[in-house]
Order: sequence, then structure tokens, then C-alpha cells
Amino acid sequence: GAPRDLGMRWAGLVVLLLLAAAPLASAFKAHEFRYCHDTSFCRRHRKFDGTKPEATYHLDTLAHGEGGASFVGKLTNQMDADRPLSLTVTALADGMIRVHINEEGAIHKRYEVQDVLVGDTATKPYSPKPTLTIDGGVATVTAGDRSIALDLAPSPFKAVVSLKGVPVVALNSRNLMKWETYKDKGAPGALEDITGDNDGLWEESFGAHRDSRPKGPSSVGMDISWPGFKHVYGLSERASSFSLGNSKGAGAARDEPYRLYNLDVFEYDVTPDRAHQPLYGAVPLMLSHSAKHSAGLLWLNAAETMIDVEDAPNGKDTHWFSESGVIDIFIMAAETPAEVQGQFALLVGTQFMPPLFSLGYHQCRWNYKDEQDVKSVDAKFDEHDIPYDVIWLDIEHTVGKRYMTWDRHLFPDPEGMQEDLASRGRKMVTIIDPHLKADQGYPVFAEAKKLGYFVRTADGGDFEGHCWPGGSSWLDYLSPQVRDYWASRFKTENYVGSTTQLYTWNDMNEPSVFNGPEITMQKDLKHAGNVEHRDIHNQYGFYMTMATFAGHHVLRPDRRPFILSRAFYAGSQRYVAVWTGDNMAKWEHLAAATPMLLQLSMTGIQFCGADVGGFFYNPEAELMVRWYQAAAYTPFFRGHAHIDTARREPWLFGEEAMGRIRSAIRTRYTIMPYLYTQFHRAHTLGTPIMRPLWFDFPADESTYAMDDAWMLGPALLIKPVSKSGVTTTNVYLPTGAPGSPPLKWYPFKGSNAGKAGLFKKLWGHLQGTGGSQHAGGSSVNAESSLDSGAPVFQRGGTIVPTRERARRSTAAMMGDPFTLHVALSGGGEAEGE
Repeated sequence: GAPRDLGMRWAGLVVLLLLAAAPLASAFKAHEFRYCHDTSFCRRHRKFDGTKPEATYHLDTLAHGEGGASFVGKLTNQMDADRPLSLTVTALADGMIRVHINEEGAIHKRYEVQDVLVGDTATKPYSPKPTLTIDGGVATVTAGDRSIALDLAPSPFKAVVSLKGVPVVALNSRNLMKWETYKDKGAPGALEDITGDNDGLWEESFGAHRDSRPKGPSSVGMDISWPGFKHVYGLSERASSFSLGNSKGAGAARDEPYRLYNLDVFEYDVTPDRAHQPLYGAVPLMLSHSAKHSAGLLWLNAAETMIDVEDAPNGKDTHWFSESGVIDIFIMAAETPAEVQGQFALLVGTQFMPPLFSLGYHQCRWNYKDEQDVKSVDAKFDEHDIPYDVIWLDIEHTVGKRYMTWDRHLFPDPEGMQEDLASRGRKMVTIIDPHLKADQGYPVFAEAKKLGYFVRTADGGDFEGHCWPGGSSWLDYLSPQVRDYWASRFKTENYVGSTTQLYTWNDMNEPSVFNGPEITMQKDLKHAGNVEHRDIHNQYGFYMTMATFAGHHVLRPDRRPFILSRAFYAGSQRYVAVWTGDNMAKWEHLAAATPMLLQLSMTGIQFCGADVGGFFYNPEAELMVRWYQAAAYTPFFRGHAHIDTARREPWLFGEEAMGRIRSAIRTRYTIMPYLYTQFHRAHTLGTPIMRPLWFDFPADESTYAMDDAWMLGPALLIKPVSKSGVTTTNVYLPTGAPGSPPLKWYPFKGSNAGKAGLFKKLWGHLQGTGGSQHAGGSSVNAESSLDSGAPVFQRGGTIVPTRERARRSTAAMMGDPFTLHVALSGGGEAEGE
């Protein structure tokens, strides 16, 4: 989705010819978005330097909590001596540490994130019970044989987590903990901050928008250090390098903190000085890795959050601050990144197991205009022997952007259209956005209005803003009753024209509000329980997709849902796939897709992809081919385009380019057994499908900053081509830990190899997937012409199952035989699943 002024078709042949002939200038509008200098809580936390004794927090007491599983204490400072903070430390099962801080006796209840944590992992203590020892004023919590320890220094308060005696994460080591306690506006000190920056404490404006902030300042923050780590990762979603660059100090591209705040960003910029710019989703997870250890930290807060990153003498220093809520930190530490990912999955859940069809190729544009258009596109795929599984309909298929309706002039028989696609093993997806057109003649809106199910203004009335249909209201998905109502709308008797063959795309769910501040909702709007929008902003899309997921179960109780979402939060992987939003048909956006998808994958959002070809502008044939060749090896594989772009189905780029695109898409279907297995591992173990090279080769330090290649599962290494005119590509092939057997790598030749005779292909498989081999820890110049595609290597010691027969869809492949690509290790062995 894009801002409203781009939603209309440009009229006139001259304008269309100009559009086709010349690329448009970038339209990223920096002035529409806030930065730290526009944001009072950010200014205050950045100015706070920890040198004022009256603001320093001290740990006054520490004792066993109820049942002996946790340890509780009080944090106090001179400035707010009558407002102690409660500290609860828990050594959790599987060796994690939880540090929870809240305000005792607050005049307003602080919001704590709900529905993200799964099961009892976040409260279940380590067994046997952790021990508490106090020596020289330092309290140490130790969790059994995992050798996870938390040292708590009382004055000033500081906490250090160690793994086997080695510090991995330190809290408040720079004394930057700042907690703005709730106060009555007339109370002493309520109108001033210790930093002297008093603007914006009780109300704040941005452009024409005013935030009334009725409860006053309530931000929380703390510094978090990563001793011994040279790199930190995570903080999706943004168009940045995978290893997070400094946001301040030496090496910073711009003096601006990373920001987590879900926004509809039109034509986002991928240059390094825009790395701070938040995009459509937010996962407040940071990861670090060294040759000895891996660590992670989840900052469980759904309000707007800022994070500074800078170099430290021996590691990295970070500084986290959120506009409201509590400090609720989960620290994960283990010897390998796979273990840390498993710990995170225990907290927030694993990737939902998708239906097989959703792993195939998806064809989308804004918009396929009518039933005949859909029928023609579907037939052309078969005519040109190009497999695909799903065709998508954007907002124009509805009656005036009223979701869950069909324009019967354009789609007179939507049920028949869906069943016709299903007869060839294919599915359809329709878009359903959260904004409901304010029209009493629209049943979805009218019933929700009657039931009082919309987000409310600060004054208590139903909020109305502008989006694609014009005046609209937004359902309050924070309410379980509203989520149940939404789920019921997916019944075929309510969503008239739908069938069990229809799946869902939730877009614009940051939420996007065209006339709101930063194209989103005002922070002082109200949700169920009088929760302010500022407290749950980053969870709005999460809650919408939770409700849509429930709706799919209402419609198809015994079949797996498939939902694509643009907005997300930690735990969204339980419900949805995610794509990287409104990218552009530019080489630099193809290059940026790799670090963006690695970032998503390693923060739990594992079913992810980027729009093939770029959403905006018109890609040339070479760029289109290269994008297909890369995206065939990403978890989610969809072509999509803006309404004002030229049509770009694979057969519209000439016979030669079409053949290359066909080959790339067929490769996707060839590796389907292997890919499906990786999804199962993600679903059961939390293991990322697409991951950085250091995930599988954690001791190879040369991989720690690499983000232009990835591993697909444990066996395949992909290095996409993201520049024009390339015929060879330098590929680094990782090595194992010192002292381990030498690694071997082989060029992976699936059906994309194409022209070898049957005997030659079989002999290549027996020799190790192509005959030639390369040593780990070396770089090779691999052939990467447009015909040979992106270099793909198979790790020695692995077996990759494929299905080699060309079929029209995943459903048509179900009975096909398997081919096993065996790549032998140095010891002559191989294994696979």
C-alpha cells in the first residue's frame, strides 16, 4: 500500500508513455516521519548521562520470591524516593534469565505486553531451583548445569549475565537507567525533567497533529552492553545492513537511534544513513555472536522504542528506551546461535506450518482487473509451462474498497473462479485491510459500529480517519470479543463470494491512516480497557492477524491457514508470512532484500520474502531475471507490482528472458521437498529457514559481517547476483571450527542445470552434485551468467531431496519420485532429511 495520492490511475496516454520511458525520482518523504529531535522522550533519554546521584538507582533488598523460583527486590533513587520500583529476577527453564521492573503504587496502571509469550516458559523456573548467593554485596543467581549466572551489584544497580563464567550481557553498566514515574500534573517536579529538556512532557505536536498525552511522561530506559561481541543484529524491520552499524559515535552513518515503530513507509530508502528508519513491523530482539558464544535479548515492550548502538572498548554498547510500559527483559545465552533461536522460540512460539501450496510461486499485482484477466493469466502460465500456485487480487476487486465484498460487474462469479483455479491445484488470495469504510450500508462496518467495536478517540467517540475507501474506522483487535467477531466474518455466509479455496492478505495494518501523524494513528486513541494506542501500537497488526488466523480456522477447521501480513511483532510467525513491503525495481533494492530477509528470519519472522521485481517502477528484463533467480531460494516467493507499472508477467520480457524466469521458478519447485523439510524444522524447533552463514559456521569469524549470501537450511549456500552485467561472482565458502574435519563444497545442480544428458547428470550426482569440489574457508569465482543463474553450493556431508519433473503446481507433484543430491564429506559420508 502507498499514500492515498498515488491510488488513482494516471490519466492520459502521454503520461503513461512518460512513465514507461523514464524512471521517476525517489519519493521517500523524510519530512513525514519523526526523528529523535522531534520526539521528547528520545531527547530526554539521550541527554541523560547517568552522572546525577539523585537519579541513580540502587538495589535495596533481594529475597526469594513466592515458591523460591524467583528473586524479588526494590530499586530506589533519591529523586523518586517514595516511588520504589519492583525488581523480579527469574532463572527460566532452558537457561534464560528474565528481568522484570515495574512501578509500585503507580497512579496509572502500566501496560504490559499480552498474548506474545507462549506456554509457561516465561514463568517456568529452571529445575532444579536456581541458587542465590551473596558475597561482598553482590548477589549471584545461578541456574544449575547450564552455568547461567546473573550478578546483581546493588549500588549503583547493575546486572551482568554470564555463561560458564564469561560475561555476555550487562544491564545498566553505564548507569543510564531512567524511569519516568507517573505523576499528577500539579505535583512537585511534574513539569520538569532532570535533563532540563522539559518540552513535550505533557503534550507534544508533530506537524498539524497534537498528542494530548493525558498521563504525562512515562518512558523507561536502560543501557545494555554486549562484552566480547563485535557485532549485534536484529531489530527488524528496517532496510539496513544485517550487522547493525553504529547509531552514534565513531562510524555512525547518521546520529540517529534505531527506531521500532510500525509505519507505512512509501518507497523506503535503502541507503546506510536511513538505517534508523522503521518500516512495517517491529521485533524488539537483539542478537550477538562470537566464536565462543551467542546471546540474545528480548525487550518486551510494544510502545515506540529507540535503540542506540555504539562501539565499546571490548564489545558493543546499546541504549534502549520506550515511551511507556515496563522494562521486561529476557536474556538468552548459549554456545551456538541455533540454541539461542530455540530459546527465543520457546518464549514467543515457532513458525506456523504452512500449507504446501503457499511455498510455491505466487502471482500478484495491483490489480488483476476482472475474471477474464485472472483466467487469461492463469492460462498463460500453462501455455508457457511455468508453474505457479496462487493468484492474488488487490483492493480493486471489492465494491468501493469495502473488504469482504466483490464487484460483481468485474467478478460476477467469484465462487466459480476460485473453484476453477482449484481444479488445477491452485488457490486465490484476496486483500483484507483493517480500515472499514464508514458506510451504514456496509454490513461489516454497520455491525461493528452497533457493537462498539472500533478504536475510540481520547474523548470516547469512534475514531474515524482516512484510508483507501475514504472515511474509515478501525476495529479494536486488542479486544477478544472484537477478534471473535472478525473471525466470524470469514464464514462463507458472511464473506459472500468466498470459498474454502480462498486465503487472505492483511495489508495496511501498521495501522496506516492517511491523515494521521506519520501516516498512522494518534497515540492518545483508546483501546479496550482504556489502553492508550501509544502502549500497544506495535502490536496492532499482530492482533489483527491473530484474529484473521482464527477466522481461517472457522472457515477450514481441519486445514492450515495461509495469511500474508505487512505489519508484525514478536510472535507473529505463529500466524503469518511477511513481505518487505513497498520496494522498488532497482538493483540496490534487490541487493537490500538479502540483509532485510536475514534480519526478519533471525528475529523469528521466518516465512518472509520481497516483492519480485520491486513494487514500484518498471524493471528491465535483466533485473527481473536476476530477482527471480534469487527469490526462488527465499522462504516466500511472490511477484507483485504497483497499479501504475507496466504489466510484468514472465512472458512479457521476451522469449529469452521468459526461459530464464521459467527455469528459476522451476528450480523453486525442484527443491520443494527440501524446502518443506526446512519449514517443518522451523515449526518444530524454531530453526530459521534462511539464515546468515555464521548460523551454520559459528566459528568462522570472516562470516560475521557478511549479508550478501545466505544458507537455505543446513545444505545450500546462495549468493545472488545484484548488479547488472555480471558473468562471474566471487563466493566465500565457509569453514568449520578449528580442529574439525575440512569442509567440502560442491556446485548445486538441480533442474536449472538443464542441458546435461541424463547419464551426465546422474554421474554428477554420484560424484557429489556436479563433480567439482571446493575447500571450505576459500573464495571461488563462480559462473553466474544470466543462463547459469545465481551461484548455489551444496555443503559436503549433506543430502538434498528434490523432485525433478516439471509440473504446473505443487498439487501436481505429490506423486512424483524423489531425486537425492548427495554431496560427500571429506570422510565419504552424507546425511539429510
